[in-house]
Order: sequence, then C-alpha cells, then structure tokens
Amino acid sequence: MDLGKIRIEYKENDNVVQIYNSPQACSLVINDKVVDQYLSLVATRFCLKGEIDSNNEPITVEAKMGYLNMRLYYNGRLVAKKFMGLG
Repeated sequence: MDLGKIRIEYKENDNVVQIYNSPQACSLVINDKVVDQYLSLVATRFCLKGEIDSNNEPITVEAKMGYLNMRLYYNGRLVAKKFMGLG
C-alpha cells in the first residue's frame, strides 16, 4: 500500500519518527517500520501508538488526531503539531 505523503517527521538521537497520510490511511513509521495505522476514508479522532527501545528504556510515541490537527508526542512530550484539515 502507498503510504502517501510525509506530514510530520521528528528526529531524536538515532530515531526517526514519521507520520504519513494518504486518502486511505494514516501511518506511524518508526525507523522505517510501519508500527501502527488508521485505515479509513474519513478521519475522525484517533491515536496511533508505537514504542522505541532506547538504552533498554521504552520510549512511547503517540500520534493523536483530533479537531483537524495531528499531534506527535515523543516520551510524553509534544514535539510536533500539523493542521491536517485540507489533506
């Protein structure tokens, strides 16, 4: 499946977190691996989740969609926000 366009990209240490969006899906990609997807033609509120192992410590990654904005949280910290209302 075509992941679409990168809408958000965040880098910390050696980790790369990306959010892709296409008409059929929104995908959370961590270090070139799709870890969670929301499959739908209509986007409502949803949350994509993943985890990174950094020095034997888990780092939680969440992409939350709501009110036309996508927010990316890295280890509980808001690191990016993007308006998604126009595709």
